[in-house]
Amino acid sequence: MTKKTEINAIIIIALPLMAAFLAERGMQFIDSVMMGWLGPTALAAGALGTALFFTIIIFCMGVLSAVGVFIVREKGAGTLSNIKSIMHHGLYLAFFLSLPCMLVLWFTPLMLLRIGEDPIVVADTALLLHGMVWGLPGFLLFLVMREFIAAFSLTMVVMIVSLISIPLTFAANYVLIYGKYHLPALGIAGIGYGGSLVMWFMFLCLLLYSKKHILLKEYLVLKSLQFNRRKFNDMLHIGLPSGALFLVEASMFLTSSILIGYFGVAALAAHQIAMQCTNIAYAIPIALSVATAMRVGHAAGAKDFVKARQTAVISFSIAFLISVVVVVIFIYQSNFLVSLFLEKGSQDFKEVHRLAVLFLSIAAFFLCFDAMQSVANGALRGLRDTFVPMLFSIGCYWVLGIGSAYYLSMHTHLGASGVWYGLVFGLGSTAVILMLRFFRKVKFERLKISH
Repeated sequence: MTKKTEINAIIIIALPLMAAFLAERGMQFIDSVMMGWLGPTALAAGALGTALFFTIIIFCMGVLSAVGVFIVREKGAGTLSNIKSIMHHGLYLAFFLSLPCMLVLWFTPLMLLRIGEDPIVVADTALLLHGMVWGLPGFLLFLVMREFIAAFSLTMVVMIVSLISIPLTFAANYVLIYGKYHLPALGIAGIGYGGSLVMWFMFLCLLLYSKKHILLKEYLVLKSLQFNRRKFNDMLHIGLPSGALFLVEASMFLTSSILIGYFGVAALAAHQIAMQCTNIAYAIPIALSVATAMRVGHAAGAKDFVKARQTAVISFSIAFLISVVVVVIFIYQSNFLVSLFLEKGSQDFKEVHRLAVLFLSIAAFFLCFDAMQSVANGALRGLRDTFVPMLFSIGCYWVLGIGSAYYLSMHTHLGASGVWYGLVFGLGSTAVILMLRFFRKVKFERLKISH
């Protein structure tokens, strides 16, 4: 396969997924903007609540990414008959994850009170989470369906469903926040319940599409669900370390929100603005990560490790070029981005605006590192190498990243901005190590085959 053909194959998978991830981030963006309408306290609560919720989602997304990897490897090996069983166990895995994750989200606000967060902010955080938690099972099932559909390079439907969900999110939030159409005005809790409705809608759309699609429907026979403990454990063996790796990164950002919380409501509100802008930009490399995992996994299933290496190099190049564009936007359009979240007459406007612009200027540089480590993570996942990268990530994110974030924020003049400099250090070290790990792993597999 030529380089041009491989670039096209990556783009066919990645572009619709980029649009889909951007749409999903757009839903979060809308949530944050509407929280800003309710005031800085609601925006600060959103910083904690959405960080907690999406920390759980990121972990589950990593675990469920095993579904797509297993499917593409079977396709590469030419054993399509195993795909139905993989889908069955992917659905079981989504249900297996739902209950404990829902319990964690429900009771986490109690922990926030114990570690000294503002009680008023925590009260709003609890209202938000207790609404969002009911949509979690639906979103996990959506993730399984997304992996399934992406494995067959049919990602356009994922993009369409995600784009439709943006206006639905705004409408559901507006109706439930302000109590339109004779419904009670729920305030910030309305954002949580509105999100839950949209998450179930997204899953049901993909399920209906798959049940009607001529290529997909034969692998999605729900009436004959079968459980095999060995296959389920195999999926956990690959998925759990990958989920833990995602969790380690997400928890680094969650911990950064908690650290920022000690610098006051203005700092936390500014952090939320910067994180939401960063999350939107991150949709691009995470889509490339999924596409890379699919293409590398397919090549690995066919024992073609030269192609696996070529795929990764192309994905790294695309991620870097896109990241440079995003960096320019973050640096030169920071005032515009911040103005989307704040009204000039709002409480602490000047301080929140100043801090948000500062955080965005730092975030611009760690986005390049974040893109590289995301693609490296996807490439390693395609090789079914998840445990050792998880260990490396724990060291880089927590020892180097959070360790330096704590020191720079609490023991230097940098204050809250020190947290962001720590994030740059943690992501940069992770990117270098995971990239080196991938190229060494591919070289080893090629040598093993040649002997």
